[in-house]
Amino acid sequence: MQSTTLAALLQYQNEDVIARFTDLFDVSETEAEAIFTETKKFLYISRQPGVFIPDELLIIDEMWHNFILFTATYQEFCDRYFGAYLHHLPASKMEKRQQQQQLALDAAAARKAFKEKLATFMSITYDQLGQETVIRWFQEYPKRYSKQAIRNLRKH
Repeated sequence: MQSTTLAALLQYQNEDVIARFTDLFDVSETEAEAIFTETKKFLYISRQPGVFIPDELLIIDEMWHNFILFTATYQEFCDRYFGAYLHHLPASKMEKRQQQQQLALDAAAARKAFKEKLATFMSITYDQLGQETVIRWFQEYPKRYSKQAIRNLRKH
């Protein structure tokens, strides 16, 4: 599935993406570079079934949005490392409605299904990116980059 190695992908740098991110968020350049590294890792595994962006990874989603805005550069990056454009597809209105209905019908079953989905994603992350990434994404990032923390970091 992957046409490039993770090591090669992680060598990619883009100072414009980093600069714009630090314009938007009150983070250092070093922190923005670290988030960009995690975003590249996420993109590396993103085409595999079972990979999605849970709330724990909203800061990676913010960086991905930021990267996509450099459309020509992002297109070149995708073509070079993946051989195709990686689309960012948020949940549709219908998908959100179905999730709400499932939650209303059987909250316990809906939570169980989400936990299973998250476990699958964590397993893929562990297998492809290792234990350190699992710890960073699912233990450190939920605390450091919660929805509220991201709102507080956003420059106004």
